[in-house]
Amino acid sequence: LAAALSSIERSTKEGERCCDQLSRLARQLDSLTSPASDASAILTQASENLASTLWRMKDAREKFDTVQDCEPAIQRLASGAKEAMEQNSISHRNNKERRETGDEIDAVLFAEGAYSLTEQDLLAAADSMDILRDAHAYFMERPHWKSTPVTLRNLERVHTNGVESMSLLLTAILTACGPACRPKQDKSSRHEHETAPETRHRLGEALQKKDLMNSVGEYEDVFPLEPRPVREIRAVMDCLGGDGSYLGPPERRPKANFNMQQNNKAVRTEKIGSGFYCNLTKTPISTGFPHLDAYAEARRSVACASLDGYNRQLKAEQKKAALRQRSTSAKAVVDVDSAARDAVRCLEHAMVVVAGEKSIFRCIISTTFAEGSKIPAQEYKYAYVRAYTHVVSAVVDRVMDIIELVFFKEAGIGQTSAAASDIETSGSSSSLSIRAASSAAAAGLRILDGVRILGPSLAKLCELSEGRENGDAGSLAGQLCISIHRTTVKNCARTLENLVKSIQNESSDGDQYTLSSNVVRAIRVISPFWSAYKSVSKRRALPWDQNIADDALDMDAYIQCLISKLLSNLQTKAKRYALNQEDKAGSAKGALFMVNNSYYLLEQFSRPSSAALSTVENDEIYCLENAAWFKEKVGGVYQSQKDLYLSHWNILRTRLTSVEKSDLVYQKDKLLSLESGRLIKSRFSTFNEDFEELYQMHCPLKVIDEKLRGILQNDVYNAFLPRYTEFFEKFSKIQFSKKNQESYLKYPPMRVQILIKDLYEIL
Repeated sequence: LAAALSSIERSTKEGERCCDQLSRLARQLDSLTSPASDASAILTQASENLASTLWRMKDAREKFDTVQDCEPAIQRLASGAKEAMEQNSISHRNNKERRETGDEIDAVLFAEGAYSLTEQDLLAAADSMDILRDAHAYFMERPHWKSTPVTLRNLERVHTNGVESMSLLLTAILTACGPACRPKQDKSSRHEHETAPETRHRLGEALQKKDLMNSVGEYEDVFPLEPRPVREIRAVMDCLGGDGSYLGPPERRPKANFNMQQNNKAVRTEKIGSGFYCNLTKTPISTGFPHLDAYAEARRSVACASLDGYNRQLKAEQKKAALRQRSTSAKAVVDVDSAARDAVRCLEHAMVVVAGEKSIFRCIISTTFAEGSKIPAQEYKYAYVRAYTHVVSAVVDRVMDIIELVFFKEAGIGQTSAAASDIETSGSSSSLSIRAASSAAAAGLRILDGVRILGPSLAKLCELSEGRENGDAGSLAGQLCISIHRTTVKNCARTLENLVKSIQNESSDGDQYTLSSNVVRAIRVISPFWSAYKSVSKRRALPWDQNIADDALDMDAYIQCLISKLLSNLQTKAKRYALNQEDKAGSAKGALFMVNNSYYLLEQFSRPSSAALSTVENDEIYCLENAAWFKEKVGGVYQSQKDLYLSHWNILRTRLTSVEKSDLVYQKDKLLSLESGRLIKSRFSTFNEDFEELYQMHCPLKVIDEKLRGILQNDVYNAFLPRYTEFFEKFSKIQFSKKNQESYLKYPPMRVQILIKDLYEIL
């Protein structure tokens, strides 16, 4: 045991010695490996720094090579866009005839192999534009590099070329696709022979059913773009949306220039018939976003071409219809009425065009704002709302000029409204005939009827919800929609005033009742426009009704004015007969002239069927038959003038004074004495002379119809014949002349009655 313990002790000491030796060796080894570890760490950091430097150099190299890498894609885009525009021009030249008539343009631009630019080329160019923007931002953060200015200029050059090429491609696509409308397949949608009440009924019924667009116009709105061009347009819009259309900070973006009236009121600045109403629609748009400008200008030209083509088509139809007319007067009436109808048709077509443009806008623009853009969303919304307004305001502006041209050219409101100096210079007549003025007034009311029905719907189509959110209630399109109604009311009021002036100033003699006949026609042609007239009287103070708004009078006041001017003119003409000293029958002619005309008026407006001017609706028609003032006024004139005329025949009664028995002295042979015979002779001879003179003067006088002739003959009969019959029967039995008894009694009552039945000629 002791030996074992001694051996263990020795082993333990030997182990301790070995451990100390190992510890010394470990410390020695540690002192040798520490520098190597530090060196290794330094080498690792150096390797990482070198890799980062190489990556940054590679990235910088790639950024420097951006122009070289991206320019080919941009060049292919530019070449393809130019080729598309050239192909578009060829297509338009080949389809010139169809474009002039407003038909759809063949979309040959997108046919197989029509142009070399592919959809992949466009997408590659869009990716290149994103790369260019990233590279531009990269170098903007490193302005201290010597090559940064040159590189930035090259990037901006290529990016600008890309923006211009994309905008050019947008123009080509949006122009080549043609108008956003097409003719309706239903032939019943043609309205070239539609009357004003029928138009009002059709549009009013459509408004009640909330189905106006299906009933408006002869065209229907259609989406003209195929899937491929839609994808391409959206790719361009996504690429250039927000701040994608420029490089650099927002303050470097081109400033927008929105042309607006300061007083929120669009006024005419262009010549009537020039195709423009306001010069603001002629100014190119500048929203600060080239792709929106390209969209606006392209669709504006297509929409205006569609409306112009449709208007030319209507004018061609109108000329053909005019050539078929044989009568010059009938032709004039047809021209102004058809021109008014075509103006309303153009307004309906404008609504269809605007509806089609709105569908295009909603498809390609409304969702294109890029998230994370430096430009505020409201600013971009304001810009694309203005772009849409630029398109539709041009359409509204064009239709305004079409409508006002009808007022000035066909309706002739410039003739009676021109200044005296202008009239003398031009050498033209300063007044319209009553028939022309009445047709113009009816045409004006017809146009106003269409404007007041369609105007609110057109204004709604021209608005965007985004515009209302931005408080943009005074857009140019909105101003023009208000101006359509305002100018139409103003011009319509002038046509109504012209009709009053034409009746007042009518100086031609014509037939006995030509003037009255024209006025009757005037009243009948304007009668179907009760509500349209009310729109005028509520908004304008008229010479015969100075009240406006709710205090304004209805059409009854205007008809009273027309009848008053007519009666005043008739009385002036009647006085001319009396002032003619050479004509003994002048006074009778004047009175009979008034009898003829007043009777004609009463007769024309006493027929129940005279108000049935339309089988569609009668609520809008003014009925003069129910007016008590008319019967009282015109009936009074008729009775007073008839009494004045019969007073000429009443003279014969004064010649038939009775001879008392005490004045009759007989001779032996039962013959009257010479003095007594002379008393009877004088009465018969005076009656005969006066009757012959009156009969010769009155027999050739003219009356308007057989009924009035019978009335006057009966009144003439009652004026003197009963008394003459009594006188004749009493004294014809007495022998008051030895030799010439028969000559004094040559007009027995039966013969006088027969002669009276031959009085007057029928016009």
